[in-house]
Amino acid sequence: MITQVAGNGRILLTVNENGDWNELFYPYPGQFQQLREARLGLFDVQASRFSWLRRGNGYAIEQRPHGVGHLPQSVWSGHGVRISVRDHVHPNHDLIARVFRVRTDPPRPVRLFAYHAFQIAESMYQDTAYVDAEAQSLVHYKRGYFFEFFSDPVFGRAVCGEHTLKGLQGTYVDAEDGRLEGRAVAHGAADSVMQWDLEPSTGPETEIRLFLAAGRSLPGVHEVRNYVRTGGPARFVQESEKFWESWVARRLPRPPKGLSDHGREVYRASVLLMRHATGTNGSVIASPDTRSLVAAGDTYNYCWWRDGGYVSKAMDEAGLYENSSRFLEFAMQCQNPDGSFFHRHFPDGAIGSTWHPPPFLQIDQTASVVAAAWHHFKRGGDPDVLVSLWPLVKGAANFLASFRDSATGLPAPSFDLWEERMGIHTYSTAAVAHALERAARIATEIGKDPTAWRAASQEIQRAALEHLWDDSLDRFVRSASPRDEKVDASVLLALKLGLLPWNDRRARRVVDAIESRLWVAGGGGLARYEGDEYYGHENPWIVCTLWLAEARLGLGDRARSRELIDWVVTHATPTRLLPEQVDRNSGEPKSATPLTWSHSTFVDVVHKYAIAEAGGLVGEE
Repeated sequence: MITQVAGNGRILLTVNENGDWNELFYPYPGQFQQLREARLGLFDVQASRFSWLRRGNGYAIEQRPHGVGHLPQSVWSGHGVRISVRDHVHPNHDLIARVFRVRTDPPRPVRLFAYHAFQIAESMYQDTAYVDAEAQSLVHYKRGYFFEFFSDPVFGRAVCGEHTLKGLQGTYVDAEDGRLEGRAVAHGAADSVMQWDLEPSTGPETEIRLFLAAGRSLPGVHEVRNYVRTGGPARFVQESEKFWESWVARRLPRPPKGLSDHGREVYRASVLLMRHATGTNGSVIASPDTRSLVAAGDTYNYCWWRDGGYVSKAMDEAGLYENSSRFLEFAMQCQNPDGSFFHRHFPDGAIGSTWHPPPFLQIDQTASVVAAAWHHFKRGGDPDVLVSLWPLVKGAANFLASFRDSATGLPAPSFDLWEERMGIHTYSTAAVAHALERAARIATEIGKDPTAWRAASQEIQRAALEHLWDDSLDRFVRSASPRDEKVDASVLLALKLGLLPWNDRRARRVVDAIESRLWVAGGGGLARYEGDEYYGHENPWIVCTLWLAEARLGLGDRARSRELIDWVVTHATPTRLLPEQVDRNSGEPKSATPLTWSHSTFVDVVHKYAIAEAGGLVGEE
């Protein structure tokens, strides 16, 4: 499971519970996952004992993000050895620095080993790994992707080999007798091991700086290597730390008063996660987690327009205005000719995989992008932004206004926000009505005629109350055509978008009904919907619980809202990451961890709570 994250908009590095590198994405967050496996090993020369630094091998591990920038940090201790590892992704170079600090008690010689197997361009075929004795470096490459390791001090030995294919385990076995004796070059499913001979003591820690330069050409990574060596390796580590200290001091909003220390840390982690999940091209991935690849045959490493729209809003709230702007520019590049948006896209803008038949629509995704454009303008107040976004808004709004069910006036059937059911859904309807009204406001701001879009929004709003409200149930149904009366937390999101005003008595009845049916007995938290079986039966979801917190805030119950925010904080991981959902019995994270939407929703709701606590009114979306 991912426990820590670092990135610069091109590189996204994740660390797992063993302190090992888990995923290495390049040249976009979420694309490509270049790493197959990494591990660290230690050989005690006097005891003639080798151990991979893993739980259960006589070592305990503590993980706690370092500093205000939450740099990944892991500390192993055992067998009289303490090893701390801190990871840095440089802010402007495609460069990772991994700093090892080793101490032994009693003093004695040890050997440190670092093993890496790549799957360059997400394939483990046709890779090459070689040791460059003259440059004192080690290179992995394939086609247009190059990765060069070098260190300070220089590694004593390094070998290359193969894994997986031909029945081979991996070159890491060469380290397990405490000494490397392999070859200097390998191709195919290539891997490598580096070795450092150390004489640590109980005094000052012995330090090793291992660097990995990533690039699209061999001269490119060599240039970075030489630049680091010429400039002094320590400088590049310091630059990474200082950058994040400055970034947090100048860019990170202060979390609201009253949040616990842990809550403030989760808030900071949430803003940083949104930043790390956003590529320099504006793509926003749902999660860097790749574990679902084994179970489902696919990952969360895509840009969904619904997730991205809500993340964009939260980034604006948290001061990441440039990131939000880049997301909307990325959306313009990916928009379909008819104004709609495809299910999801790869981080480079290519159409992503889907399990939906044509026309591949979740209508609320198109609506989410329009709403994000209006929100972006609200936070910046610059009409020039709306002029540049006008083609996106015009195309999407025209599509939304025309994509209608002729019998009811509601939006035509599409897949719901959970991506499971085809129909006319309450949340999707609210999202479309909301987006069309925001499109009308955008039109008004830049002198265009808003009449048609505003009229369509009002017609859909009236049709929703006529066809989706059920007097006998005293609440909204989940969907019409086909009719589905199951209680669904997404209706809370429909209320957030203005399907009913919070001072309408029906709004309170809807919220009460959802909380009564979907609140998880015992551990707490709000489930998605009746009968949900995704990764367990009716597990509580972070976003759903936060929607309830915002609904309670809208109804004037700040105390209950605060309780729900605190529930989310207590279910963050020890390293401050928020999962998609939580196991209803164990309380452990389930499915994707971290989920960018969970973090963005936390930021959004915390901001609204702060406004309410200060005596202000929570504004409309």
